[in-house]
Amino acid sequence: MNLPLLFARRYLLAKRRQNAVNIITAISIVVVAVVTAAMVVVLSTLNGISSLVDSLYSPFDQDITITPATGKTFPRDSLDLAAIKVLPGVKQASWVIEENVLLRSGEGQAVATMKGVEPQYLAMSGLPGHMYSGDPRLENAHGPVVILGAALKDALHVPKDDGVTEPLQVGALVRGRKIGQLSAAAFEQRSVAVAGAFTINLEFDNQYLLAPIGFAARLLHYGNDVNALELQALPGSNPEKLKRAVEAVAGPRFVVRTRYQKNALMYATNANEKWFTFLVLAFIGLIGAFNIIASLTLMMIEKRQDMRTLGGMGATDGFVRRVFFLEGLLIVAVGTAAGLLLGLGLCALQIATGIITLEGSVVEAYPVKVMATDLVMIFCSVMAIGTLAAWVPLRSLSRRYLVAAQ
Repeated sequence: MNLPLLFARRYLLAKRRQNAVNIITAISIVVVAVVTAAMVVVLSTLNGISSLVDSLYSPFDQDITITPATGKTFPRDSLDLAAIKVLPGVKQASWVIEENVLLRSGEGQAVATMKGVEPQYLAMSGLPGHMYSGDPRLENAHGPVVILGAALKDALHVPKDDGVTEPLQVGALVRGRKIGQLSAAAFEQRSVAVAGAFTINLEFDNQYLLAPIGFAARLLHYGNDVNALELQALPGSNPEKLKRAVEAVAGPRFVVRTRYQKNALMYATNANEKWFTFLVLAFIGLIGAFNIIASLTLMMIEKRQDMRTLGGMGATDGFVRRVFFLEGLLIVAVGTAAGLLLGLGLCALQIATGIITLEGSVVEAYPVKVMATDLVMIFCSVMAIGTLAAWVPLRSLSRRYLVAAQ
């Protein structure tokens, strides 16, 4: 039997002569529980926001993007597409042409980014689930059609495809033409119908136009050249491992990047925000841990007679120190467990009911995502802070009160 733990457990649960000890002990447990719950809720909320941002960007940023190491374009036959498509982890692939264009419809005009893609790209990006109006297709019975961001379509007042008219004019600078040679002949312009509009987020809705890759190549005079090859990975695939496999096939003439590397600043900002928030909450927990010191101090004062009795029975100073050290650990453990349960309960309530809403956002309720790694990190950090708070002052306090008890 672990006698120090037995004494510590009895001291934690026993009634005391001085009510102040009970109150401070309860406050210590509550402080630890509140800080722990706050960590769970805040980190889970940040996880939810990061996942939301990732889902908002994922339609236009596939898992793997291959671009030329030098220059802006490359011939399709310079990359072994067949060898890449059979790599483990690759689900689908699409050639991509991306360039800024001028859009006109009636009196309206706007500068947009045209992304020329193959038909399978619509499924790769999950675009059917993001359609605001119309149909997710790149061709009708008469030829190519395009899909606009919802904000672009509304700004241009361009009508939906009726199978006859082609009301949208797409203009682009002829490839290789220098700015000093601008004239009417410097631009290529084509008319096309609009199949529908998508909505993902404000940035993409105001910026992007999806077009068939053949239409984009003819407009820009690209011939057989493209700007990139984008790959969709199989669910559960390791992006970094897939990237290395693709690099081995593509060779040094190409740059292979994961979605996270393409948006490194955004993901790094989210990660840094999460860590900064965690450190702030941990610091608050460290300040709150001083309640444990106060609780142990008062308990030593109250239990001086017990220490004197234990000493008379042959208990060593180390035994008594372990009793109060374990008392501090029990306070932290109870508070941490209560905080984890409280935090998980609040997260579950938000996930189930969406009680905290986001007005005017792309989602109705505040996103929450609980991660097991966060729970382990929170438990370990709070226990470490509590252990430090219980151990550091214990030697000086126990020495003082053990001497007084003798």
